[in-house]
Amino acid sequence: IAGVLGIASLTAVSLASYPAADSKSFDPVTLWRSLGVSGQLVFIFGLVFGFWTPVLVAARGVCRITTNQISGRPISLQLVLADMLRFIPAALVYSLIIGIPAMIGSSMLFLPGIVLVSLFALVVPTSVNEPGGVFATLRHGVSLGGKVFGKLLLLTLASCALMVIMVALRAYGLDPFLPSSGLALFAMRFAVTYVPSLLVLVLANICFTLLYLEARGAETPVSPSSTASGAAGI
Repeated sequence: IAGVLGIASLTAVSLASYPAADSKSFDPVTLWRSLGVSGQLVFIFGLVFGFWTPVLVAARGVCRITTNQISGRPISLQLVLADMLRFIPAALVYSLIIGIPAMIGSSMLFLPGIVLVSLFALVVPTSVNEPGGVFATLRHGVSLGGKVFGKLLLLTLASCALMVIMVALRAYGLDPFLPSSGLALFAMRFAVTYVPSLLVLVLANICFTLLYLEARGAETPVSPSSTASGAAGI
């Protein structure tokens, strides 16, 4: 569901911004300059919402399933979908807060964008496990991420490397065989990279949920009474 929404939204934004673009004469710089200021803003925010909102909603579903399985609580498709729908307003806010800095950071030698994404990686698992407002969850998720930041960074780097490989395979192995223009061109380009990226996202967010639990364990202090009882038991 998230993949279909992401492909449809990115295709719509691309065709609305570049209706005459085709693969043989596609010059992103020329097309970007041909847009007015309002068109450029629509493209930027459309791209941020079109990419990040489905990704965050999918991450919410994965983290919900992982959390319920670990805790032994029942899980069903209906429960997961309802939880994803409730998360959409928060996902729109997080798309701006995470997506725009990540876009700016990625344009600066790519690595700053990965660092920023790693910093926010535990926000969605935090939203699943802890009640609270959007910004309170954001602050606590970033705080928890700092406790396991090295592992988050390595995991995000590995995920990004897999997605770069998929983009390269698409560019050199499939693009020459795609139609020269039209709706099918944009949809196919996004589908070939977006859907496999969501599969990488599934694995990554399972790991993010486990790292959230590790960070929560490090954050929770051991009470003197439990320490005393443990010593007595020894």
